Amino acid sequence: MDRKQYNQCMVPYMKGSKPKEQRQFDMCVGAKICSGKANNEEEAISICSLPKEPKPVKIGRAKKGQSCEKEAGKLAQCMMNYFEDNNLYKQILNVNSVEIAIRSALVECSCQK
Repeated sequence: MDRKQYNQCMVPYMKGSKPKEQRQFDMCVGAKICSGKANNEEEAISICSLPKEPKPVKIGRAKKGQSCEKEAGKLAQCMMNYFEDNNLYKQILNVNSVEIAIRSALVECSCQK
């Protein structure tokens, strides 16, 4: 199906004044039917009723000339220095204080200017 035929097929699904959610659902149904992903309206409705998959988390780009591994290595070294400077090695063995120690070290190391 070429673009002109697809657009013509979608016209009935785009007409009318409806709430945003209904308009989006109707567009989904029309798109499934017009693209051939669904053979009939019931099939298209069942496809469009499925929950959407969550988007993958975006991972920031490394700074120019630095790889993620280098950044992680620098952060790990900074955290080790933080633990040593604040005498936290013995305290970190206590499971309850691990989160606090790591969070404090991350803030200290990653929020530096």
